[in-house]
Amino acid sequence: MKTLCFIFIVSLFAAGPLAHAEVKKGDHFVELDAKTAKGKQFRLKDMAGKWVLYTFGASWCQPCHKELPAWDKVAPKLAGKVLFVAVNINNKIEDGEQFINSLKLRHLFVVYMPDEDSAAMKAYDPDRMPSTFLIDPSGIVRHVQYGYEKGDEDKLAAKLAELAK
Repeated sequence: MKTLCFIFIVSLFAAGPLAHAEVKKGDHFVELDAKTAKGKQFRLKDMAGKWVLYTFGASWCQPCHKELPAWDKVAPKLAGKVLFVAVNINNKIEDGEQFINSLKLRHLFVVYMPDEDSAAMKAYDPDRMPSTFLIDPSGIVRHVQYGYEKGDEDKLAAKLAELAK
């Protein structure tokens, strides 16, 4: 029995660090390592006490081209109750800025967090893009959605309106 325990422990260390689990519903948010277009640090912890919906997207993500404008239409309806944040993960900030500018977004707060050097992206580890997370005022993830289909924004907007009363 002692030999089996020893082999198990040695095999854990030999395998290297354990894989991290993706952030999921019920977890506390993981801080983003994102910046605004002007280079100012963006911190979710600064949003304590507010509902925050943030979505990871990039110029190469075709559903993101539809999802972000959809959120831009929903955001004014929940202004003051929910902060909508578009987190662009393009590795070249210029590509991200060009993508965001082409969408002519007016109601989303945009931040940039290049995927290649982001510890937060490793923690969130989204299965599909876009990946959307809803954080409650105490910092708990209340909803996670991977991908986008037309109408998703209406379903989640109704849920947001109910939660953020």
